[in-house]
Amino acid sequence: MIGQEHGVESKKTFKVWDIWVRLFHWLLVIFILLSYLTAEIGGFDFTVPGTGYFVSTMNLHVWSGLAILGLLIFRLIWGFIGSSSARFRNFLRSPRAIVGYLRATFRGPVPFFVGHNPAGGAAVAIILLVLAIQATTGLFAQDDSFFSTKGPLADVVGDETSKKITGIHKQWWEYVVVVMIAIHLAANLFYWLIKKQDLITAMFTGKRRLPDSQALPHVSMKKNWHGAAVAIIAGITIWLIISV
Repeated sequence: MIGQEHGVESKKTFKVWDIWVRLFHWLLVIFILLSYLTAEIGGFDFTVPGTGYFVSTMNLHVWSGLAILGLLIFRLIWGFIGSSSARFRNFLRSPRAIVGYLRATFRGPVPFFVGHNPAGGAAVAIILLVLAIQATTGLFAQDDSFFSTKGPLADVVGDETSKKITGIHKQWWEYVVVVMIAIHLAANLFYWLIKKQDLITAMFTGKRRLPDSQALPHVSMKKNWHGAAVAIIAGITIWLIISV
């Protein structure tokens, strides 16, 4: 559904994001941050105060990476069978449509789309792919420090191959992830501060403001048990990976 937003927010709202998309988004933020911090800290072991529980930051890094991979598996499946706003077919557009949207956005009022706009949809697909590569290479990587922590599939490919994959995972693809996240944050700030369109709040509440000129759109929401079933499938997939 396309129209024009004029920078003036209406009081009308509609539900655009189900709880599963929102949980995916914010859990992904948490685990990406945890993965980045533990990678920067490196091999460091500590005891949780008051519990006597021993924690290795590199083990935390491995488990946060597995959590990210599980989330990506969930989002991939949800992109085909989830709520209408979450489905890839409803927000992945052609390069021509993306360019046309960007031109219209920079020239004047932001064209209105239910869910992700063409540029946002492309960004989602690229970020998911970039994170999938980072998480997958982590399965075969190893920490070359004194602590020698390995990904769950590092021994499957052998030591030399694992070290080469570690180079990709640790030395340069990490920067691709950081750049994509920076672009994502900059784009949201652009919409919020320049175009006066708040896309961030909707990812908390699930609801988005509707321009006065737009009729109330229909967004088909899946039942919660559908999301729970997909989450279980993603969890089982991760369990199978670490059981190899």
